[in-house]
Amino acid sequence: MWKIREKNQTFDYSIAYDKKSTSFSLQIFHGGKFSKLPNMEYRDGEITFIDDVNLYDITLRMLDEMVKSIGYPCDMKFFYQFKEPYVCLDLGLKSLKEDDDFDGLCKQVREGYKVIEIYVEKSMENEEVSYDDIVDQNNPMHEKNEVVDMVNYNSCVRNGNESESESESESEDLEVDHDNFDSQSDEETTILKRAGNIIRSKRKRKTIGVDASVNPFYIGQLIEDKEKLNEMVKSYSVASRRDIYILKNELLKYRLICVGTNPNLVSGGKTGSNLQSGVKLRGVGVKLSNGEPKKPNKRNIIPTCPWAIHISRSKPTDNWCVKTISGEHNCLQTREVAMYTRTFIAKEIQPMVESNPEIPLTAIQDVIQKKHQIQVSLHKVSRAKKLAKQKIHGHYQKQYTLLRAYCEELLKANPGSTIKIDVEPLSNPSSSTRQFRRVYICFHAMKRGFKMCGRDIIGLDGCFMKGPYPGQILSAVGVDSNNGIYPVAYSLVEAETNESWAWFLELLKDDLDLSTNSNFTFISDRQKGLIPALKRVFPSAEHRFCLRHIHENMKKEQWRGDLFKNLLWRAASATTMPYFNKAMEDIKKQDSKLFYWLNEIPPTSWSRSHFSCRAKCDILLNNICEVFNRQLVGARDKPIITCLEYIREYMTRRIVKVTKIQATTNGPLTPVAETMFNAIKVEASQLKVVMVDATKYQVSGITSQCVVNVHLKTCSCRRWELTGMPCKHAVAAIWNMGENNIPAGIPEAWVSEVYWLDTWKKAYLNVIEPVTSSDLWTPTAWPTTLIPPKHHKPIGRPRKMRKKTVEEVQAGFSVGGKMTRKGTTNKCSKCGHMGHNCRSCKGQGGTQSQVEGVTQSEV
Repeated sequence: MWKIREKNQTFDYSIAYDKKSTSFSLQIFHGGKFSKLPNMEYRDGEITFIDDVNLYDITLRMLDEMVKSIGYPCDMKFFYQFKEPYVCLDLGLKSLKEDDDFDGLCKQVREGYKVIEIYVEKSMENEEVSYDDIVDQNNPMHEKNEVVDMVNYNSCVRNGNESESESESESEDLEVDHDNFDSQSDEETTILKRAGNIIRSKRKRKTIGVDASVNPFYIGQLIEDKEKLNEMVKSYSVASRRDIYILKNELLKYRLICVGTNPNLVSGGKTGSNLQSGVKLRGVGVKLSNGEPKKPNKRNIIPTCPWAIHISRSKPTDNWCVKTISGEHNCLQTREVAMYTRTFIAKEIQPMVESNPEIPLTAIQDVIQKKHQIQVSLHKVSRAKKLAKQKIHGHYQKQYTLLRAYCEELLKANPGSTIKIDVEPLSNPSSSTRQFRRVYICFHAMKRGFKMCGRDIIGLDGCFMKGPYPGQILSAVGVDSNNGIYPVAYSLVEAETNESWAWFLELLKDDLDLSTNSNFTFISDRQKGLIPALKRVFPSAEHRFCLRHIHENMKKEQWRGDLFKNLLWRAASATTMPYFNKAMEDIKKQDSKLFYWLNEIPPTSWSRSHFSCRAKCDILLNNICEVFNRQLVGARDKPIITCLEYIREYMTRRIVKVTKIQATTNGPLTPVAETMFNAIKVEASQLKVVMVDATKYQVSGITSQCVVNVHLKTCSCRRWELTGMPCKHAVAAIWNMGENNIPAGIPEAWVSEVYWLDTWKKAYLNVIEPVTSSDLWTPTAWPTTLIPPKHHKPIGRPRKMRKKTVEEVQAGFSVGGKMTRKGTTNKCSKCGHMGHNCRSCKGQGGTQSQVEGVTQSEV
């Protein structure tokens, strides 16, 4: 159901309509009036947004209900028009008089536009028409505000060159019934003058031989600047499907001609081309070449179509004025318009690319074909899409110059945050530029929130940038009370090196108030340079290795398959030394080389049996960083500021999303912790408990027996100490305490505070404040300018997809239960050589018989 958007309410169309292909928003302009043509505007009105409008429900009656809900009287009638996206009001307005007129509006929605502009006017039935307020519908005129400058008017209209026949024909078309006016009254004399002004205005606006809905030019038209003039020419060329050519583009003169093919001009029995020589154009400003025809250029172009427009101005500071419109088009329309450039296409497809960045090139090509009936190559569409993305996300090089101003705005909006920019060292300190090297960001909200979580573990990882400039995004991600990810800090550096990781860890140490001898816990994939950097910055820290990374290294050696994978997992998930030693013995029996290979990796880095109990977390995989990196896929090919904004916005949305879940959660524990603890209680119900004293209990199962100390909150299985959540043995002991009248309370009270709902809420109390757009930023006071980092463009097409593992490649060999021939080498049955088949054989090795004969002779 549609609803009116509140004023100043933020609305993200990509999120709201992500899975609603038939929903869109209306931007309704009401309460105002249109200005005069050309350059028509809607003035003195208000704007109201209507969201969640369904494509299949929109009707005139619904529009009436929307306008009345805005606050207009129920008995008032309205006239509606919608505007085509990225078309000016002069040409883009389409009336909505009946329900069938909504087909054009619905077409725009299907093409990907999620905001449609609707213009509302009061119907003529609402007003009484009198001679005191005569207004031309196309050119509203108000006498008290109308001032006519005859000097400028005369400079824009040809002086005495109009033929009398043309003037007479125009007068016949615009006759005025003077019997309706009494010339004896001063008031009626004013009405006569105003009617004459309307007649002259219509005569002045008359275009020659072209549909007024397509041609934006008319005699006497004033155009502000050359940029707008060029835009009008391109729009007309595309809308009319004519090959318009700019013959003259000077400081004071501008001339357009049409070089389209004319089927009526025949030379030598063939249809005339668009550049025939010897045919004189009737108009001004076209010079004929003398002597023999030369190669076509601006001096000797002789078009076969007589259409031409001459535009000029008296001084460089004046507006451009349309002086002459000559002839009519008698050429054929074309499907290949030269003025339909990649810049024009990029501006047109920008909304589609913004709503769907991965839209295929063929889909864009199909939209252009249906909308304009123009053929465009995929190469041009590709360049236009690239340009549209650049306009949406910003320019790669330019954003480095704005990076310092962006960081200052972040600090201004989020005081207490840490933002550092590092530059390349220069031998010349007086240089006006500095080359970007690294940037580090840690928001104050995430600093405080991570300290509230109470879990001393952080995952470290990096991912590659995919844009034209190299680099990697380093991230530090924690674990919250709901076992979800908690991004703490991130950095964009030149590469994963010992120096870059040390720089990142030093800043992270200061933000988290950690000492050099801190017993903090880190988990990583053993990235390049990370291990020595971590030993240097945190020599006493516990460094866990991601088990998946160890398994990948195993497969690279020789140990593939589920057998070795299960053996590794059994040893890593063992929580006690006896179970770990037994699992390692099983590995040694299966393959002694794997046993010695694993012994080279310290078990304190990959087995739970050797983990410390400080972090209250027993994770073996660095999935917390993998999940965060997955969210950054859409940012890694963007310019630097757009990339950093993408990460900030993701973190902001995540805080809002988590707080919504928290508002609907009841209970002492977080949702994930409650689910985990309920499963533990189910297992605890199957155990037997023997009480030793008020603090010690013996808990037995089918295959195991453990000792629980509720005073020290320990269990011989070590799960309670590792996770901070009572294991099944501890829960059984707590229940037994209640049976023996020992105050114990509910088992949830024994769970560590890191899993409490209150702790989870405290971690997300602070928010990341937004920043304004770049046009509102305060200019930075830095005397130097940042420039992009050094980079070497490799040969060939840039690689964006990651390299697949052996298992992923092998999975593609089986399709529909059958073995594919992918990866095999073909043998030609014709010549016997490898690498091609008989259909593509060019006789590289002769015939099969010749090859066999040579082989036998050699033997």
